[in-house]
Amino acid sequence: MAEEIGTQPDRQPSALDIAAQWAQLPAEHLAVALGALEPQLAREHKLRMEVERARGQAELTRLRAEAAEQQRVHGRHVLGVYAGLAVALATLGASVYFGTHDQPWLAITFFGPTLLALVKIFTLRRSDADDAKHAAAAARTAAANLPAQPPPPI
Repeated sequence: MAEEIGTQPDRQPSALDIAAQWAQLPAEHLAVALGALEPQLAREHKLRMEVERARGQAELTRLRAEAAEQQRVHGRHVLGVYAGLAVALATLGASVYFGTHDQPWLAITFFGPTLLALVKIFTLRRSDADDAKHAAAAARTAAANLPAQPPPPI
């Protein structure tokens, strides 16, 4: 009878398939058909509701996991910004300290492209190959422009 309605024999007949089968019978059998159809419709509805509830729970779980991941990423970014700020303040302070205590080599080392490269690593979490080249070139230029140091007094 499944071939007559056009359904596939490997799946369970739906309530509509059952109603189509009962529609071919006389009218007195219709009350029996509707009585049999109601529980089937209720079971199908319950199954659809369970599937939809499970789909909603899966989506809610996915959204919660995504929000937690975004919070972790934001926390790492804020921590990197604070670390970059701390490195910047420390290197600037060290540069000023060594510059005022007649240590120009150390002041140059802590300032300039080296400072920028370190802050870039902490805040942006990336480093280019040219960063080290720029830092070395700036240190060579600054060292070449330093005046010759007199010998320390005895």
